Amino acid sequence: MSIKAAFFDIDGTLLSHKTHAVPKDTLESLARLRSRGIKLFTSTGRHILELDGLPVRDIEFDGYVLLNGQLCLDEKRNILSGEAIDRTDIENILPIFEEKQLPLGFVELDRLYMNVVNERVRWIHQEISTKVPEIDVYRGAPVYLINAFVDRKEAEGLLEQLPHCKMTWWNALGSDYISKSGGKVVGIQKMLEHHGIEREEIIAFGDGENDIEMLKYAGIGVAMGNGEECAKQSADYITDDIDAGGILHALQHYGI
Repeated sequence: MSIKAAFFDIDGTLLSHKTHAVPKDTLESLARLRSRGIKLFTSTGRHILELDGLPVRDIEFDGYVLLNGQLCLDEKRNILSGEAIDRTDIENILPIFEEKQLPLGFVELDRLYMNVVNERVRWIHQEISTKVPEIDVYRGAPVYLINAFVDRKEAEGLLEQLPHCKMTWWNALGSDYISKSGGKVVGIQKMLEHHGIEREEIIAFGDGENDIEMLKYAGIGVAMGNGEECAKQSADYITDDIDAGGILHALQHYGI
């Protein structure tokens, strides 16, 4: 079966945090894929507002799987699907958020904000080439994802307060909480259904723990050479580092 679509994680896959840019050979590879009629999609834990502040904003995508699959937008950024965190879970964690016991970020449809900003939060956002979100209060809107800037022990304690959620890691001190019934694969499935594409017809690229299911699900799952070991173990192919032609070399390997 020929490849009809490619799904890309952002951080460490399309966007290098060493150079704070998308490698030139990656941009050229994406252009060649598009010229061959292969659709391009994001599959990321990021919000669309974050993408607009990153070098990937100039890439033409055919759709966006965002917030680890909790929100999917078409090429015109219209909502295809969205799954918010259970309201009771928000009520459980709200005292921690409001009392600023731990640094947390709430991500809604059109805004993302923190309860407190400390040196850890600033350092992590510098590491991912992103501005620190504003400090704001919860006003009752649906929350699609919660960011926690905590260590593993603190993160596991938070998960106990969120019985309808599951957790994934994207940094040693950064975790995401989303609905148990969600995930990147769920978002990808909705995107494929919308475009009439089969899972065997996609290639997916990722580098982290939150990419494991996606790499296993795709017809071809590619882990970046700079990726985590858990991602590499879940992939069909391990390519080179992002800054060493990783995406280009994987596409060449599969003749795409």
